[in-house]
Amino acid sequence: MSISQLQSALLCALLTCAAGRVAHFSYVGCYQDAANPNRDLTGLKTLKGLNNLGSYITDGALMYSPDMTLGVCSNFCSLFGFPYFGVQVGKQCFCGSSYGLHGQLSDSKCNSQCKGNPEQICGGFTINSVFALHYPSNNAYTVLKNSDITVTSTVDSSWPAAAQSDADCLLQCSARANCSGAVFSKQLLACRLLPFAFPPASLTGPGWAVFIKT
Repeated sequence: MSISQLQSALLCALLTCAAGRVAHFSYVGCYQDAANPNRDLTGLKTLKGLNNLGSYITDGALMYSPDMTLGVCSNFCSLFGFPYFGVQVGKQCFCGSSYGLHGQLSDSKCNSQCKGNPEQICGGFTINSVFALHYPSNNAYTVLKNSDITVTSTVDSSWPAAAQSDADCLLQCSARANCSGAVFSKQLLACRLLPFAFPPASLTGPGWAVFIKT
């Protein structure tokens, strides 16, 4: 078997047709928030194209749903590979890579029932119930067509990795727990690893292949 055949076989083993990443979540605590522009969880503000996500209603740093539950918010934030999410005032969802900017509160301060499930607690007024998202490390990927990429990052938080093929690039991503995907240019022999499951706008378009960990 030639080197190119080995690389093709390896790439096929790494790729999957799964629709997205399945994440579990665990409670972190009750945390104070603040009004714009000083929100605690601001991950959604770094994305462009969120208005293309069907039934989700987004506004700046938050996603709103009249049927909000912990599952609705966790599913939304896991679309982009964020490590944390917060729910607030029963119906608002925030995603981010850090939390705690305004300090922790007693759990009793988080007392708003989730609009979609009154048995769950979704923060309070300018107060977040914060949860950590946990992703399985199965190291399988799905390929995104450029026409499917409706959400991109407004900042380039990717980092380079040495790779001579797309399979090499994916192996570099698989070796890092904090890698959520990769983009590879065969023409440039350039590999960029992504901390979140969406590419910077500068790394999309013809010539770049986008792979997202599932």
